[in-house]
Amino acid sequence: MTPLVRVEGLTKHFWVGGGPFGTGQSRLRAVDDVSFAVAPGETLGLVGESGCGKTTVGRMLLRLIEPTKGTVEFDGEDLLRLPPDKMRERRRNMQIVFQDPYGALNPRMTIEDIIKEPIEIHGTLNAKDARRRAGELLARVGLAHEHGRRYPHEFSGGQRQRIGIARALALNPRFIVCDEPVSALDVSIQAQIINLLQDLQDELGLTYLFIAHDLGVVKHISDRVAVMYLGKIVEIGDKRALYSQPLHPYTQALIAAVPEAKPRAERRKAVISGEIPSALNPPKGCRFHTRCPHVMPICRETEPPVTETAGRHLVACHLYPAGGVAAA
Repeated sequence: MTPLVRVEGLTKHFWVGGGPFGTGQSRLRAVDDVSFAVAPGETLGLVGESGCGKTTVGRMLLRLIEPTKGTVEFDGEDLLRLPPDKMRERRRNMQIVFQDPYGALNPRMTIEDIIKEPIEIHGTLNAKDARRRAGELLARVGLAHEHGRRYPHEFSGGQRQRIGIARALALNPRFIVCDEPVSALDVSIQAQIINLLQDLQDELGLTYLFIAHDLGVVKHISDRVAVMYLGKIVEIGDKRALYSQPLHPYTQALIAAVPEAKPRAERRKAVISGEIPSALNPPKGCRFHTRCPHVMPICRETEPPVTETAGRHLVACHLYPAGGVAAA
């Protein structure tokens, strides 16, 4: 199947510190040479520890942050080559749901006006139809039409996130970046929002990039999962294969840390120690080698290539040479 979204070599470096004229600045490698694809109707989960670059990737896809280099293709078109007016048109098909449901909503606007705003900016409907559309979207996300006359502070966190989802749907997008949309919510509310996103995907044929650090949530909603560490993707695979047989030592440690309802005594715990190195000065070779329990001399010198194993399972680790057979 032809991907709806294809990312190749996506990179973002920020210059930080230094004097008033840019002297003495350091380069922060937030995202380094990231590649993946998302098929129509698919949910790709993007997971990793805080600061690994997940959110930066999501925002670069919509050009809310301009990449340093790389390509972002949407439906076969390279978005990074589009002038601002053309990119604005493409954003009708690409929307985002932010992590903080309160900070993402203008406190001075009513809910109806918040949902109508993208419709008015793009001029897709007249005022009457835009108002009707806002009411329909409120109903679709489980809120009442009269809620449109209220302000964001009058709602709970879960309700505000529903409003954020309604706004993202206003222009009938095909692709939505969900940037940790449930991390600020209670566990019971998280389940409701996840179920809502899945229902909307089934109903509207949506495609998601679902960014999160909670592997339990990602397992529930995703079709495939990509694991990031210090600006790089270290493993991508079907969620069943990745959760049942993770290949990269970092992925193994993340999954081992997920709480189980019925813990198994025989479960092997993969343990990592130490702190994530700074993206200002990432380690040479494999970026995970400073914390890896299976580190080898080659890991300290050479960056591992991406190897494809059975079932299109991709891993960047020297334990898996070409052909996908574990070396240790």
